[in-house]
Amino acid sequence: MSNWNIGIIVCPGAGSGTRSIQRLLCAAWNSVPGADFKIIKVHKLDQSMMEQLDAAVLLTTVTAKQPKLVLPLTELDEHHVPVMALLDGPPEPGGILETAGVLIEDRSTNGLVLCARLHGMLHRQREVDRLRDALAMSGLSHTGLGDEVQRMHEELQLAAHAQRELLPRELPKLHGASVATLWRPAQYVSGDIYDVKQLDDDRIGLFLADAVGHGVSAALMTMVISQSLTTRERHTNADGTTGRRILEPAEVLNRLNRRLVEHCTHPSRFSTAVYAVVDCRRLEVTVATAGHPPPILVRAGGDTETLETSGGLLGVFDGNDNYEQIKVQLSPGDRLLLYTDGFEHAFPDKDAGGERLPGTTLHYRDEFGRLGETEDPQGLIEEVCRRLDVQHGSLHQADDLTLLCLQVGPASQAEPAVDTLAA
Repeated sequence: MSNWNIGIIVCPGAGSGTRSIQRLLCAAWNSVPGADFKIIKVHKLDQSMMEQLDAAVLLTTVTAKQPKLVLPLTELDEHHVPVMALLDGPPEPGGILETAGVLIEDRSTNGLVLCARLHGMLHRQREVDRLRDALAMSGLSHTGLGDEVQRMHEELQLAAHAQRELLPRELPKLHGASVATLWRPAQYVSGDIYDVKQLDDDRIGLFLADAVGHGVSAALMTMVISQSLTTRERHTNADGTTGRRILEPAEVLNRLNRRLVEHCTHPSRFSTAVYAVVDCRRLEVTVATAGHPPPILVRAGGDTETLETSGGLLGVFDGNDNYEQIKVQLSPGDRLLLYTDGFEHAFPDKDAGGERLPGTTLHYRDEFGRLGETEDPQGLIEEVCRRLDVQHGSLHQADDLTLLCLQVGPASQAEPAVDTLAA
């Protein structure tokens, strides 16, 4: 900048001595670059003129009508022009000049002092303008970031909707048996996936998997698991008819493991799972697990049992076909609970200092055991939800939570179904 453009703005009634103030400022201004002090009547101050000003010296009186100063001060502020007001006496306390952030000086002030004040205002204004530009750029960045966050929010909502489409819409009821489920993602999407389906006239299959990690990566793996799950296969009978054979739980996990090893080549992509086939007529359950927390059997009398089986994680080792399965006899009113390890976080052992690390507490099993008095699986799920909601930290859920509850009815006298279904 070769020169400073400084306007001496004269308000009505303050014109006396204007030229002397102009000469005083010009004589006192001895720095380089220089300054051009122009006298401007306030009523002639237009927009093009304000755009050219670097600073303004406002000449007014303490008796001036303050409402008439509002418009010029507002316009100067909108054009980011710093203002120094020269008065003929002490300003009115709380007046428009003070509230507008104007630098107020007496007309009798030494010219060198006034110029020093102007120097400070002008150099300060450079920094103010720089910060204003930076703030404007920050605002644009913030707007862009907000738009990106909104886009991601919408995409995650679509992903959550797509994942929910993989869950069963209706739960089977068979021979007096009924099923209820709880599915609570820790984030938009879940690393848990389940399936409940009627396999034939007597049997219901319950599958639950927990992919490692959280968020989108785990959710994508649940989709692979869902598409890879096979519980029945087509085959040809001895008489030439075509049917479907119900696979045993261990065989289901074996096949699922081979498919995940084939499709999930990243070493950190693996999953735990449990699969149970409940014969609702004979009151029998066959269970196999793959590195998953063992199912809990809540007897009608209130006693609980854990159905322990051995089997490695899914998607880690090819040819891991040694999944063990067990068969357990049920009684009317017994409940089978399949769940993910998020409940170890949700129900920490308070006596152990509230530890929330998986595998360090079995307190959640006690919580499940206390639910035997609920009337049906749906009542059990609702009570679990209520207890989860009152837990410390429930607003910031640490892990995905999934719980499947099947309650068997009385034993049926119907003829057992064959192991094939018409195609």
